[in-house]
This record gives sequence, C-alpha cells and structure tokens, in this order.
Amino acid sequence: MSIENASTFDCPECDVIAPSASVPYDALGYAVCPSCAYSATPTDDR
Repeated sequence: MSIENASTFDCPECDVIAPSASVPYDALGYAVCPSCAYSATPTDDR
C-alpha cells in the first residue's frame, strides 16, 4: 500500500487549501490563490 502526501497551497487570507498542482502562478512565480487571488510576495522588513 502506498500513501502519498500531496503538496498543498494554504491561503492565509481566505483559508482555502488546494493542491499545489492546481494553483496558478503569477509572472514572478508566486502562487496565486484560486479563490481570493491572494499572492504571497516577499516583503521588505527594513
């Protein structure tokens, strides 16, 4: 018996959990939430 743990995208804005393979990515390669269009981009904490 084989058990596979698929990678998932967990949106911090709307709590949607989706398989990573079904999540679109923006031009810079960041995942975009399929439900609310949230995109996690790097922030500058300086």
